[in-house]
Amino acid sequence: MLFNSFDFAVFLPLVYLLYWFIFNKKDIKLRNLFLLTVSYIFYGFWDWRFLSLILISSLMDYFLALEIFKTPDENKKRRKTLLILSLALNLGFLGFFKYYNFFVGSFVDTFAIFGTKFDYIPLKIILPVGISFYTFQSLSYTLDVYLKKMEPTHKLINFLAFVSFFPQLVAGPIERAKNLLPQFDDRKTFDYHSTRTGLLLIVFGLFKKIMIADRVAIFVNQAYGNINDAKGISLLMAVVFFAFQLYLDFSAYSDIAIGTARIFGFKLTTNFRRPYLASSFSDFWKRWHITLSSWFQDYIYIPLGGNRKGVNRTVINTLIVFVLSGLWHGASWNFVVWGTLNGLFLIIFDRIFKLRNSKGLKRIFAAVFVTLSWTLSLIFFRAQTFADAILVFQNIGFSNVENLYNFGLNSLEYKFVIYLILGMMFYEFFAEKLGEKLLERFYSTKTIFRWSLYFALVLCIIFLGSYGSANDNSFIYFQF
Repeated sequence: MLFNSFDFAVFLPLVYLLYWFIFNKKDIKLRNLFLLTVSYIFYGFWDWRFLSLILISSLMDYFLALEIFKTPDENKKRRKTLLILSLALNLGFLGFFKYYNFFVGSFVDTFAIFGTKFDYIPLKIILPVGISFYTFQSLSYTLDVYLKKMEPTHKLINFLAFVSFFPQLVAGPIERAKNLLPQFDDRKTFDYHSTRTGLLLIVFGLFKKIMIADRVAIFVNQAYGNINDAKGISLLMAVVFFAFQLYLDFSAYSDIAIGTARIFGFKLTTNFRRPYLASSFSDFWKRWHITLSSWFQDYIYIPLGGNRKGVNRTVINTLIVFVLSGLWHGASWNFVVWGTLNGLFLIIFDRIFKLRNSKGLKRIFAAVFVTLSWTLSLIFFRAQTFADAILVFQNIGFSNVENLYNFGLNSLEYKFVIYLILGMMFYEFFAEKLGEKLLERFYSTKTIFRWSLYFALVLCIIFLGSYGSANDNSFIYFQF
């Protein structure tokens, strides 16, 4: 079920009314059972058969965490064996569904280089939606119990609801049990401020997705689908547009997820914080997909030694994290290259330019340089094959201006997109400067102004949004 679908437009109000007027008045266990049920219904809209994967992973992690906690510290071997079982189960599911064909195909191709050929027919494997997200969320719980960062819960329904909580089930934020799980024990009371801020986040997310990201996607998809025809400035603009499409699409999902959780009385972790205003590459990764970056930092980078074992080890640890991050995004060497490039950007450029905490013109240069480097790396992220990525680099330029309007957007729509992107960046600039004060000032304005803006956003989404068969309106990160 997509956030930007008619199904969800019916599903959310119905669940909301049942939640506040019926189930929230009952005992907490029944309320959480209701949330678990609607979360499974939400996910089952894609393919009900894959509900078994979530259920098996959740049940195993629930019982393994209890066993790990009960096992005395002296019995290190058993504790480690239980953790390995959790890792094997979760990563086994993820590895088979997402990486089996990639690794086997790479193995076959490698031996073919040396003259040894194997007969290999790729399996037709359907990738379960959101498997990378809920796997990491469930796995972090077991790891935190093993590392004694938290005690396990004895409430099975709460844990199952935590793993499958529908607002963030499919594409994050990737929540830690320490943050989200205790919230299922709280008695929820209706809060007007949380409801209105949550609804505003939902509408704002839909605006970014339907008004801008989906419209930009039309141009990007056609240009990347016809690289030879999109030579020159058309391909250059497709590269630039994709950077904004990816950000607006994914941050829109996060906004809607956080807003949806908020109207039910739950607080999710912020996942984006104006990354295209970052002052360095390390700063960028503290602003982009924050919950994934912190997951890799806490469970991969720090256990490897972080930056505590000298410069050479820090470089190696950083590259390991970024290569794994690339693979997390997709089973392709393109993603490995993309991840490696961003790791090298952080290692090399942050040391050379020392951009962090810069001010004035240097601060502007930092934001432009970081964003431009990131944008170019996304060519490997977006291109279907490595050969296509190289072809994009060869064909981009400033020529063939006459072909600019041949890729799905006419002159008026093209200019409209530019204005929308510039408007969004102006908003982000002011949000960066004012922080929380921006919303405070907004809510302190006259009621007629606020409601006029609400209606304007909704009307824009309905009448000016990008719809139709010319575009795939699903969220980009659903494929990961």
